Amino acid sequence: MTPQTLGIVADDLTGAMDSSGYFATLGWGTVVVLAPGFSADADVVVITTNSRAENPDIARKRVKQAVRSLAGRVVYKKIDSTLRGNIGAELEAAIEELASQKTIVAPAFPVVGRTTVTGNLLVNGTPVAQTQFAQDPILPVKESHIPTLLERSTGRQVGVVTVKDIEAGPESLYCRISEMPQDIVVCDVTEESHLTGIAQAAALAEGRWLLCGSGGLARELHLLVRKTPGAKRAKPRNLSSGPALVVVGTRNQVAANQLLKARDELGLPILNLDTERLSEEDASAYLVAEANRLLIQGRGLALSSTFSQYAPELKHTIPAIMAEIATKILASRRFAGLFLSGGDIALEVCRRLGVSAIRVHGEVEPGVPAGELIGGACQGMRVVTKAGGFGTEEALVKSISYLEKGNLS
Repeated sequence: MTPQTLGIVADDLTGAMDSSGYFATLGWGTVVVLAPGFSADADVVVITTNSRAENPDIARKRVKQAVRSLAGRVVYKKIDSTLRGNIGAELEAAIEELASQKTIVAPAFPVVGRTTVTGNLLVNGTPVAQTQFAQDPILPVKESHIPTLLERSTGRQVGVVTVKDIEAGPESLYCRISEMPQDIVVCDVTEESHLTGIAQAAALAEGRWLLCGSGGLARELHLLVRKTPGAKRAKPRNLSSGPALVVVGTRNQVAANQLLKARDELGLPILNLDTERLSEEDASAYLVAEANRLLIQGRGLALSSTFSQYAPELKHTIPAIMAEIATKILASRRFAGLFLSGGDIALEVCRRLGVSAIRVHGEVEPGVPAGELIGGACQGMRVVTKAGGFGTEEALVKSISYLEKGNLS
């Protein structure tokens, strides 16, 4: 019998969130779990292992534990749409735990510019290893060819199916993949309909295949679960008044453009972290005081490291510093909601607030999920999370509107 519930294992918080938002729009109860041991009874349970930047052995162990905890559900292995992290080690762990006959890998997410051609992952038409993701200060991407990356990291042979294979129809694709000698199969994808075809073919395997991909393929997982879409979308229960607090801890140019758009269109003040001052004893107190001064304007606030001078010696400590400042700002006055961009920053802020989970309500736009915090000092507060490179130029403007008014389109 086909399971009626879904489990997703992601390697960071923003990835967990962007793979879950679509299900909430279908009316499915959707919860992203942050705290170990937190029990969530929902149609869709997403676990973040926070293992993207860990060593492969730790990542492998965490994924195995997460998969075990999702027993009885259709399991999806969420990976980064730009191939950052311990993709091979984590995929191998999931394969071993589930004893999958085939593993289908499709990290493409066309609606946000990620496609796959001849096994190569492209970002807006450029091989990912030739984009700004190759310069990531913590996890630089050096390989665009997905089969090569996976063969090196798993020791398994990897095959590729083309767009032509997918467009032949789900039954044909199912037969094609079933006959291939490789355990792992990478799928070329250039448009959303190809992801639908992959999921339809996987449904014919009746649980014998493991699907692995980004938030793009995640949106098609409803085809694998025997469940009728709900009648209405969950809504935030705590509609606090006040401005939004925006915390952006990514240097991605997409995020920078979104910040500037919100500044120009909404008058959003931006408090930029001065990395040269962060080592000073009064740095935190100074930034909190400056934040409160800017908040008097009543237009909210963006706390950001996006425009700061890059300081490699601080790359592992900046998330903690930003989270400390953000939690102090949150404690100083009432906010309607919280916007978090950058997986490390999002997780660290949630940890400091004592958040156990996030109940997902839907999406501000594709790949930009919205919900409410469960547990901790800001219980019930509206929240939007976003991967640094996701979203249109208007994504932050739309997110602030949701946080302040509670409306999703």
